[in-house]
Amino acid sequence: MPLIGQYNQGGYARLATAVKHYRDLRPGVFFLFGGNSLGPSPLSTFDSGSHIIDLLNSIEPDAMGVTKREYSYFEEQLSLQAYEAAFPLIATNVFDPIQNTLQDGLAKSKLIIKNGVKLGLIAVVDPNAKMQYLLQRVELQDVTSSIVTEAAALRQRGADIIVVMHGALFNELDALLADGTIDISLVKDPFAPESYRLSTEVIKGKVLINQENDIAIIDILKQPTGWSIQWQTESLSQYAEDHKIAILRNDYVRRLDRLMKLAIGSVEYPFDTHRQQLRSEENAFANLIVDAMLDYTKADMGIINGGMIRGDKSYLSGDDFTREDLAQELPYGTNLVVLAMQGKDIRQSLELSLDEFDLFKGKFPQLGKLKMTFDSSLPVGQRVVDIQVDGAKLEALKIYTLVTTEYLFQGGDGYTLFKDATRVTDSNKPPITIKDVVLNSIIRKRNLSTQIQKRIINLANPKDSLQTSSKGEHQVAN
Repeated sequence: MPLIGQYNQGGYARLATAVKHYRDLRPGVFFLFGGNSLGPSPLSTFDSGSHIIDLLNSIEPDAMGVTKREYSYFEEQLSLQAYEAAFPLIATNVFDPIQNTLQDGLAKSKLIIKNGVKLGLIAVVDPNAKMQYLLQRVELQDVTSSIVTEAAALRQRGADIIVVMHGALFNELDALLADGTIDISLVKDPFAPESYRLSTEVIKGKVLINQENDIAIIDILKQPTGWSIQWQTESLSQYAEDHKIAILRNDYVRRLDRLMKLAIGSVEYPFDTHRQQLRSEENAFANLIVDAMLDYTKADMGIINGGMIRGDKSYLSGDDFTREDLAQELPYGTNLVVLAMQGKDIRQSLELSLDEFDLFKGKFPQLGKLKMTFDSSLPVGQRVVDIQVDGAKLEALKIYTLVTTEYLFQGGDGYTLFKDATRVTDSNKPPITIKDVVLNSIIRKRNLSTQIQKRIINLANPKDSLQTSSKGEHQVAN
């Protein structure tokens, strides 16, 4: 729940009422908050998620699970937020090799006792966060072995029920539920595949929240034959807002509104920033971003990852585009970087960006001054069919200048070849974030006239394949 201004769709004020309802209804209620909330969001770009911790401190969860999104502003900021929290932040598989212990401020696990039930709490972070969020200090250890080790330690301390909170889908937890290593797994994922949802109906203790506005209510009952676990989800929209939490939230919203409601431009042509499109095909807003980067740097080409754009909304002709819109679309403050790279390395980087195409990963590229033709039906590693730079074929040994983000330059999202490129510096230009470049471009032009320009063509997509007469036209030697 990174966004706090959602008045009609749950939010922290309604969550507070729901928690109070169950605490009044039954003794010994455990309230677990699953994380995925300290970022990214417009307000978190200013305080790294402190306002979320403040709201949660007023609702008093028994524990919060750490997920990869808690690392939106890197390790040190998460440690600071953990010390502000009046509840433990659990991250079982996070290890700091410098200190030879868990990351500062976090808890490896927690044993909580209420109404005669000893609940052992574990939370695991997706190991892919190490690459996706460019974590420099901590190591993310194997999920299964971390859970097995910590679950055994909690059992020795008398835990009746072992709960694992996780922000990503781990199918390996099914076996741990089946053999009794753990009793409950908790995850919230609106994009979970149907197969995962169906498996929750047959695997005891496997809990999935797949609606944005829902919470899970889990009953743990002592039976003669052991513990009975039953659960259901319900919508927060049925609850009224808690008055005190609403006042606190509104105070933060007002502060944000003063900063963010100012219009910086007007939308000329409609466009959207929906997650699936950004991660599978050309996107008009991404074109605007890369074009602004190219205009600022005068590089030969530009590449960003579709996952850096996070607004997931639609804009109509005539709409105002505000600072809030920009902050929602580009919540990460990464700097621009200009690299010198050979054509063959650029091609290979784009090939690698397509290796998980069917999974809609954030690594999918968005391009400027480049036209890429690919075929998603071809085997991994053979999907790029043609690449052109300003209408000319990409030359394997030619060195080009490429503008991208610091995140990708550091190898984020699997762009590992970018790490070996030469960084081109301009002594006349200080470091600048991608958000500032886009902001200045929109303010200068006063309108957003971005459109689809056939920069990315997927031959496996019928509408794209009509843009070419045959695949043979586009074959290029490596």
